[in-house]
Amino acid sequence: MRIRGTLLRFNDHSLPENFVSLAVRIDNENYEPYHAAILIRHKKIDYLHHFPGGDPPIVVENFNEHGWYIYKILKSSNNNDPSEIGAILQYCKRICTQTNITYSFIADGSSYSETGDFLSKLGLPEFGTCVGFCLNTLSGIIIDVDDSLVELTDWDDSEINFRYDAWSQAEARKKYPNLDWNLYYSVKKRITPTEYLCVSYFDEFPIRKASISQIKNSVLEEIKKIYSPD
Repeated sequence: MRIRGTLLRFNDHSLPENFVSLAVRIDNENYEPYHAAILIRHKKIDYLHHFPGGDPPIVVENFNEHGWYIYKILKSSNNNDPSEIGAILQYCKRICTQTNITYSFIADGSSYSETGDFLSKLGLPEFGTCVGFCLNTLSGIIIDVDDSLVELTDWDDSEINFRYDAWSQAEARKKYPNLDWNLYYSVKKRITPTEYLCVSYFDEFPIRKASISQIKNSVLEEIKKIYSPD
């Protein structure tokens, strides 16, 4: 699997007029991803679909920033067809209009309908991180996904930040006083933004964590080369 030369720094290159990509924001000190998004270019205009966490999900139109987003264009979308990319963009906008997501380290394979409505897989309310929100969105974009982009049972809660976890559970308790906490804890896990970016290298689903682990260090090395080429 080729990694070198496959990642793009936002607006460093002249790119197609239409595409869909998996994007991550890079920490400017350690050059590692810390936030996940979907970057869409439609008719030369850039849009960022993401869940900031403290604020509701949004599609940012005419998105622009100063080079701290890295992305990889998805091969699964017909990037030469502006109507297909436009349909994906409208789908993302419908999701952002309908969503009632609460930030939490929950990944249970839920998704969104064509109209943007949340489809709970296990009966839980709509929970997720920036990564989970994007993965649930992508499940309705990538046509080869039958159930989930990744094999969720491969992940656990070992990489969850305690402070963020405590805050997110407090928010969940306020919003859903009758929440089934046993069910909640059974699907509490964290998929990192780096692992999310690695998803873009695969075209057979669900992707195993072991497969992502095989390329993760190479992807991080490629990111560091972009920011520190010497």
